[in-house]
Amino acid sequence: MVQDRKVYKYILIYLWYMLRVNSENCCDLSRELEELFKALGNINRLLLVYSLTSGEIEMINVTQMAKIMGLTQPAASQHLKILKNAKILSAKKQGNQMYYTFNHSALVKHKKKIDFLFGCVLTKCEIIEKNR
Repeated sequence: MVQDRKVYKYILIYLWYMLRVNSENCCDLSRELEELFKALGNINRLLLVYSLTSGEIEMINVTQMAKIMGLTQPAASQHLKILKNAKILSAKKQGNQMYYTFNHSALVKHKKKIDFLFGCVLTKCEIIEKNR
C-alpha cells in the first residue's frame, strides 16, 4: 500500500512537472480541448456525429443535414462549420455541393489530447481512492 502511494506520488510529480515545463503547450492544449468540447456541446452536432458513425451515412451536405435534423439550411450550415473549424469534420467539394465527413487524422490527435487529460484526472482519482 505504501509502495503504491509512492508510485502514484511520483506519477503526479511527473505529470505536474510535464505540465509546468510545457505550460505553453498546456495552454494550447486547453484551448484546443475547449474548442473541441464546445463543438460537441450541442445536441444537434452530437446527433450529426452519431449519424455519421452509424454507418448509414458516410458524407453529408448542408441540405441533407437540414432535412435529417429538421433544421433550416443556414442553421445546418453553421453546425457543419463549427464541426469543421474544430477539425472534427473535413469538407470536400463535389459539383456544386460541399460534403462533410470525419477528419480522421485530426480525430486521432483529439483522442490523444482527451486521453492525456483523462489520464491525469484518473491518476488523481486513484490516488485519492488509495488515500481513503
